[in-house]
Amino acid sequence: MEYEAGPPTRWHLTLRDGAVLELWADGYGIEDGAYEFSVLVRATEEEQGGAEVVARTPADPGRVMVAVARLATASVQDVHTASAPARDGACVCRPFSWEQ
Repeated sequence: MEYEAGPPTRWHLTLRDGAVLELWADGYGIEDGAYEFSVLVRATEEEQGGAEVVARTPADPGRVMVAVARLATASVQDVHTASAPARDGACVCRPFSWEQ
């Protein structure tokens, strides 16, 4: 598989228990009570068989949206695009601390 829309966006999800989940995806939607994150990729039929394809482009069967994560909306407190990681990997939403 190869990314079709360039590198995915960095996302942070703050869960209700306070944990922060970081993932990379082109975007997300809410489907059946869950946040569904996906990426646009070019994939062979064999590669598509090993992934969860959530959308297809009609004109090009090799270009598909693949799910990368799905979380129940009830378990998520906040979703936002994260700033580019600083040298220490921290995001402005959660300042870096060696104590964490």
